[in-house]
Amino acid sequence: MSNPVRKVKLSDTVASELLTLIRNGTYARGSRLPAERELSSRFNISRTSLRDAFRQLELLGYVEIRQGDGTYVRAPDSDTLSRPFQGLLAGSQQAALDLLEFRRMLEPEVAALAAQRARPEHAEAFQRALERQREAAARGERLSREDLTFHQLVAQTAGNTVTLQVLGTLRALLSDLRTSALSGHFPAITLAQHERIAQAILTNDPAAARSAMLEHLNAVVESSDLKSPHALD
Repeated sequence: MSNPVRKVKLSDTVASELLTLIRNGTYARGSRLPAERELSSRFNISRTSLRDAFRQLELLGYVEIRQGDGTYVRAPDSDTLSRPFQGLLAGSQQAALDLLEFRRMLEPEVAALAAQRARPEHAEAFQRALERQREAAARGERLSREDLTFHQLVAQTAGNTVTLQVLGTLRALLSDLRTSALSGHFPAITLAQHERIAQAILTNDPAAARSAMLEHLNAVVESSDLKSPHALD
């Protein structure tokens, strides 16, 4: 017996067509989409269905609906891309540990790639990032924000756009964990580990960069509160 054919909603079809027009540049980032009346006529669709299509694109991060002004084209950001996964992490200690495990699989290789591609001009950015960490550590502050900046710098040095997007999404997911479970109470240790990673990258030593990053991420898990039975209560 054949499976019933799923009827495709008009709003789904229009959302797909609009997405194609956005991606090919017909509707550029920052531009306002044509008025609802014009688009509903063009696609032969009701305004209600058109608004459903807009909402789908809004969830994907491709448009911003401004009440009383119109619908504007935008590019998806890390916060938007992380939304489907946020519910997975809510209250789930194992999911949080799985997320950190995924990070340990990915970021050491990103550090190794950064070491292959680092140039002398990258040194200044790493020096500035480390100096900000030293200043924060001297004030006795957590290095949450500085840690995010450092790991983003490593990804930028690696120069892979897909990796940048994936790690941006990962950082957005980790933002809540940083306040609820990732203790970050050892800024001096974090700083020392970041210095080793930076040195390996700037001396173009992929093996050392990979090893230093893995050591750092292992320490993040070991010093976290995620192993506590009530870590995410």
